[in-house]
Amino acid sequence: MIVREVMTTRLITVVPGDTLSHAANLLRQHQFHHLPVVRTVKAAEPAQAGYAAPDTRLLLEGLLSSYDIDLAVALEKQNSSSNAAERPWQERRVAEVMQRAPMSVNPNTSVAAAAQIMVERGLNYLPVVEYASAEPSSQDTQQDVQPVLLGLLTRSDLLMALVRATGGFEPGMQLMLPLPPGDITPLAKMLMLAAELHIQVPSVVAVPLQEDVPRVAAVHISTIHPAPLLKRLQEAGIQYRFADFQLEGDTDAARR
Repeated sequence: MIVREVMTTRLITVVPGDTLSHAANLLRQHQFHHLPVVRTVKAAEPAQAGYAAPDTRLLLEGLLSSYDIDLAVALEKQNSSSNAAERPWQERRVAEVMQRAPMSVNPNTSVAAAAQIMVERGLNYLPVVEYASAEPSSQDTQQDVQPVLLGLLTRSDLLMALVRATGGFEPGMQLMLPLPPGDITPLAKMLMLAAELHIQVPSVVAVPLQEDVPRVAAVHISTIHPAPLLKRLQEAGIQYRFADFQLEGDTDAARR
C-alpha cells in the first residue's frame, strides 16, 4: 500500500500573505490543526487527474499549525507592555510564523515508511509532494525544481488504512491464527480450506511481533456462518481464536 492510495486530496489551504486571523478562522471552522501554505501557479503541463485543476499547481511554501498561532498569541501578550506599536497577532501574516521547510513524502512512498517517519518524528501529518520544474522565464534559462502539493497524509488516514487492511468495513468476522516461528503453513491451509468452501477472504494481515517473524495472522472471512470452516480447521489441527472487538469500557456492561 502506498501513500497515493490513502492520502487526503481535498485540501483547505492558505497563502503566505493571508492574515493569522483568517487562518485561525479556517482551523476553527474545519476543526483542523494544520494548514498547507501554498502558492498557486500556472502549470507548464497538465497536472495529474484528481490532485488539482488541470491548469494550475499548488507549490508548497510551508505549513501553519494551530501551535504556531498559539505561539504568536502568547508572544504578543508577553511583549504587549514593552512594545505597544507592534501589530496585533490577528494582523500578522502567515509567512511570518509558518514552518518553511516541512518534512514531506511522495505519493509512491510506502504507507509503512510514512507511518514510521510520523511515529519517529512525533508528527501528526505529512505533506505529499511531487517535484516539478518551473517554466523558465525569458531571462532565466535555469529551471527551479519546486514541490507541488498533491495531498496530506494524516494519522487519521493511517488509521483508516489499517481498518481497510484488516477488513473492518467488510461484512463477516475475523479469525486469529497463531503461527509457528518462520512457518505460515497453518495460514496457507486455512486459505485453501476457505477456497474449497467458497468462503471469500477479503484481507489477511500477518503481524511480525518479534524478530520480523509473523506470529499471528488476522484473517477476515466474508461469512456469518463459519461453522463448516471451523470444523475443517479443527479436523486439520489448525488452532484459531476469534478476534475480540469488545471495547475495554464495555466490560462491565457485558457482564450484567
